[in-house]
Amino acid sequence: MKPKLDPIVLEIIHSKISSIIEEMRIVLFHSGYSTVLRESEDGSAGLLDAELRTVAVSKKLPLHFGSFAAIAGHLHHYYKTEDLAEGDVIVFNHPYAGNVTHPNDTVVLMPVFADGRLAAYTATLAHKADLGGPRAATLAQDLWEEGLVIPPTKLYVRGQVNPEIERFIAANSRIPVETLGDLRGQVAACRVGAERVQRLCARFGTGVVRDGWAELTARVAAQLRDALAAMPDGTQEAEGLLDHDGISHDRPRRVHVAVEKSGREILFDFSGSDDQARGPVNVTSALIKNTCYFGLMAMTDAGLPFNHGFVDVVKTKFREGTIVCPRPGAPVSYYVPLAYLTADVVLHALGKFVPEKAVGSSGGGGGVRITSAGGKSGKPWVFMELLDTALGASSKQDGVSLIHGTLGVGQFRPGPIEIHETEFPMRVVRFDVRADSGGPGKFRGGLGCTREYQLLEHAAVRVRGKGDMRSKFPPWGVLGGKPARTGFYAVNGKELAETVREAPLEPGDIVQVNMNAGGGWGDPLERDPELVLGDVLDGYVSIHGAREDYGVVIRPEEISIDWAATRKLRAERRGDSKK
Repeated sequence: MKPKLDPIVLEIIHSKISSIIEEMRIVLFHSGYSTVLRESEDGSAGLLDAELRTVAVSKKLPLHFGSFAAIAGHLHHYYKTEDLAEGDVIVFNHPYAGNVTHPNDTVVLMPVFADGRLAAYTATLAHKADLGGPRAATLAQDLWEEGLVIPPTKLYVRGQVNPEIERFIAANSRIPVETLGDLRGQVAACRVGAERVQRLCARFGTGVVRDGWAELTARVAAQLRDALAAMPDGTQEAEGLLDHDGISHDRPRRVHVAVEKSGREILFDFSGSDDQARGPVNVTSALIKNTCYFGLMAMTDAGLPFNHGFVDVVKTKFREGTIVCPRPGAPVSYYVPLAYLTADVVLHALGKFVPEKAVGSSGGGGGVRITSAGGKSGKPWVFMELLDTALGASSKQDGVSLIHGTLGVGQFRPGPIEIHETEFPMRVVRFDVRADSGGPGKFRGGLGCTREYQLLEHAAVRVRGKGDMRSKFPPWGVLGGKPARTGFYAVNGKELAETVREAPLEPGDIVQVNMNAGGGWGDPLERDPELVLGDVLDGYVSIHGAREDYGVVIRPEEISIDWAATRKLRAERRGDSKK
């Protein structure tokens, strides 16, 4: 029987791995060349043990935990442990071979050796603004149309870069300098992590560190099971709909989950979801599992660290060939709308077990991508940044405004305006909250944003449906709360139709991007009129919205509440609702 770990040593190990992940993140973002990595921070860092079980990842970006957790199921098909040596670096972006999002997300994996033996892996994941593939005017209908696909491949061998692999990747990108710069930054972050792990092993011994990681994972699993035991048993279901798949605009796409909870066990069954789509909105099952890990953390203990304990506890069931478990080769490049929708569906189902923790739907993810084949410089450029939606309201507070949905809640953000205007031929002429966008309720849903870009040379903006494909079925409210208002794209004040995939831009044109908001919680007529007045003063709710959505009459001359008119209007509304 192994001796019990010294609790002080265990806490030091816990603290060290957290600091290793944070240092890797800092190196990753400070080394980034592209604005989507350097400024919007679309990237993550992870630490895995020698068996590829996830030891730690950043909690600031729940979206990417699934990619690290899935590596173990694929890497052995390409490399055995004995094939790896110190200084090796593996790169891949294949959505069905370890990276579970889409081909634009590239994983860099570095084996870490201590005392001559494999002790761990450090890993980074970062979005690449361009890895080939079609422009937005055409949508991919299989994986091979989505751009360069890389299975696990050695980018470095015993510390020496393979220049042929770098040249191959660069040749498949419209912006090779930014692409290789970001990739090298990922390698640098992995190296820093590897050095810190080796120091940790030298300090305490590789065996002690390994046992400490196992104990931390077991702790998370035990805490999750204890939390499950406190929840009522039963089965709850929820579903959500996307407007379309980008190709068949008259056919909504449904994700459905049945959550079965018994004692200390839980199963998420997605078998009832729609068949996989022709368009690229499909999501791999490994990423869908990640929405379950996130949802369970949110409903039980948000203080838990993300590690393999979630994988040990959460059970899932899928039907192959569905939109949430597509067959290998199905397109996934527009996975974001369905991934975020699924996270909301999971939270909705779990909220039925614990109504006091139910939340309105978030506004999802999303961003903007503007490209040019080459203006005055003669070189192609790709501008991409992630934009803010909002969270749904809860039983205790309004939803958070100007935040990137659920799965990117702690990290994704728009970049600095000064940076964009310096590096791209554009001006950012507006950045604002969208008044009246939050779902009305006793607690209001968070507000989405509006951002406007004026182009200084010819370009094109990609359009991914209205409201990130949720305009027909907007983010819902709960327990009497109302749905949020969804976003849209406009050029020079004219809203673009949902069938538009790419809009050409002339110098001087202004692109307006409006993002979704979050759903409300509870009856809007129960919202404190003083809170409604505060929202009006802050510009979050208009005077018209105060009356129509909340039954609160605001005197426009002095911006104050007309209490008599408010009581009368609310009484009339309540009377009408009972008829």
